[in-house]
Amino acid sequence: MRAFSRLALAFLALVACDTAGRVIVRGLSLPVPGTVIGILILLAAIVALRRVPEPLKETAEFLLAHLNFFYIPAGVGVMAYAALLADDLWPILVALFASTFLAMLAAGLAFQWTSRLTQGKDGGA
Repeated sequence: MRAFSRLALAFLALVACDTAGRVIVRGLSLPVPGTVIGILILLAAIVALRRVPEPLKETAEFLLAHLNFFYIPAGVGVMAYAALLADDLWPILVALFASTFLAMLAAGLAFQWTSRLTQGKDGGA
């Protein structure tokens, strides 16, 4: 029972960091997801302690080992809207592939442009 309470407190610490981040984002109207701020709070606490507490490490390892359970709600949502997705499958696929192609093209062009700009800056090497 003692091990369970330690793990429950570690999980509560994770939830508290997440909730604190969401409250900060909502209160300050920041354009950042609350979870990101919560992770930064957790990181600051770990840095201040200079170590990861063992119960927190065990809880994180358990959550990462069972990460596939977090995808179940998304899968259920896809199944619930399967008929709607089937009606619009071709526009969705075209948009998916076109946006992927355009993103890859933009990244390649940005890389080439940056490479040309920085080519002479490092002494010609």
